[in-house]
Amino acid sequence: MFQFLFWLVYEISLKRTTFFSYNRWYLLLSFSLSLILPLLKFDLFYDVISSERLSAFKAQQILDTTARETEITGNQNSIISKQISLNWWIVTYVVGVVISAIFLSLKLFKLKSLFTQNLKSTEGQFRIIELPQTKTAFTFFKTIFLGSELSALERDQILVHEKVHAKQLHSLDLLIFEVFKVVFWFNPMVFVYQSKIVMIHEYLADTESVKKTSKSNYFQYLLNASFGSEDLIFSSQFLNNSSLKKRIKMIQKKQSRSLAKLQYLFAIPLTFAMLIFVANVSANTIQNKVSEASATPIQNTANVEIIAENNENQPIDFPFAVVDQIPLFKGCAELSETEQKTCTSERISNFVYKEIKKNLSERLKNRGMQRIVVQFRISASGKIEKARARAILAGNNREAIETAAVKAVEALPQLIPGEHKSEKVNVIYSLPIILNGEM
Repeated sequence: MFQFLFWLVYEISLKRTTFFSYNRWYLLLSFSLSLILPLLKFDLFYDVISSERLSAFKAQQILDTTARETEITGNQNSIISKQISLNWWIVTYVVGVVISAIFLSLKLFKLKSLFTQNLKSTEGQFRIIELPQTKTAFTFFKTIFLGSELSALERDQILVHEKVHAKQLHSLDLLIFEVFKVVFWFNPMVFVYQSKIVMIHEYLADTESVKKTSKSNYFQYLLNASFGSEDLIFSSQFLNNSSLKKRIKMIQKKQSRSLAKLQYLFAIPLTFAMLIFVANVSANTIQNKVSEASATPIQNTANVEIIAENNENQPIDFPFAVVDQIPLFKGCAELSETEQKTCTSERISNFVYKEIKKNLSERLKNRGMQRIVVQFRISASGKIEKARARAILAGNNREAIETAAVKAVEALPQLIPGEHKSEKVNVIYSLPIILNGEM
C-alpha cells in the first residue's frame, strides 16, 4: 500500500518534471522507505497503558516463549491440518523465490559469458566489449557492450550515451530491483518501480547526450537507429522502441522551473501520515492484546494458567523477566546481575525437581519422560503463593503429578523479594520441568 501511494505521487506530480536525478532518488528512497515503515515498532505506546494491564500483557509474552518447551494437548489432527495449511503458503513463497532466483542466475550467467567470450578494449575508465555480428548496445556498470556491425558514427553516438549510464551507476539501481524481484516476486509494484527507473535512466543519458550535439540530429539518430539488445533488464540499453516516443517528447520539453522542486515536499506529509498509520496500528494491536490479556485468565499454548488477579490494595504482579530486581534465592544476592538470574533459576529448578522426586510414587517416577509446567507467585515479602501446575499428556496420572509439583513448589524457602522502581512487588515465575523417568 505504501509503495502504491508513493508511486501515485510520482505519477501525478513528479513524472512530468525534468528533474530526473531527483526522480531517480525519489523512486529508490520511497521504495526502500515503504519496506522499512511497516517494520517500525512504537514502544512509546507502552507508556499510555496502565502498569497492571501491561504486566498482564508482558506475562502473556513470557508464557508464549515458555510454551515452546511444552507439548500441545487436544485434537492432533486439527493441529496437523493447520500446520499443513500454513506450510503451503511458505512452500508457495519459497518456490516463487527459487524460480525468480533461477531466472536472475541465468541472466547473470549469460552476462558472464559475454564478458569472457568476446574481444575487449579500454577507453579511459570504461571497458569496451565487442559483440560479433550484431548491433546490440548496452551497459553493465563500467562495461559497455557494442555490436561489431555498428558504424563509426553510431558507435561514437552510443558511447556518449552509454558512458552516462556507466558513470551514474544505473546498473546498480536495476540490480537492486532484480534482487527485490526475487524476494518480493509476488508484488507487482516492484516491476512498476523498475520500469520507471529504467525510463529515468534513459532521460538522464539523453539529457547529457544532447549537450554534445543538436537536438534535431539526436532525434534523427534515434529514429533511424535499429539496435538490438540482450534480454538483461539490469543492463542499461541504448534503444527500447517502446520508450522511444517518451524519450523524444521529454528531450523536447522545456526545463522545469526551480519552483517545481517544491512538489517533492509532498512526500513529507505522506511519510508522516504513514508513520501515524503504523503507529496507530501498533497502538491498537498492543491495546487489543493487553485488553484481551487483562480480561481473561492468561494461558499459554498448553493451557497453563497464570496468576493475574490483582486488587487495588495489593502489590502488582510482574513477570520475572520484567522487574528491575528479580527475587533472589538466598546465597545468590552477592553475585552480579546476570549471575543472580542464573543462580536463582538453577536453585529453584534443582529444589523443585528434588522435591517432586520425593513426592511422586515409585510407579510414577518410572513412568517415562513427563513434562510439567509450574507457575507461582513470589510475593512482595518473598513467600511462595498460589502455586499451580499442569502435567502434559499425563493421562490418568495427571492429578497426582500436578499435586506433587504444587507441593514441591510450596516447599520452596522464603526468597528475597523482587523490586520494581524501588518498590517490592509480586513476581510471577513460570518453570518448565522434564522428568526423564530415571528418578
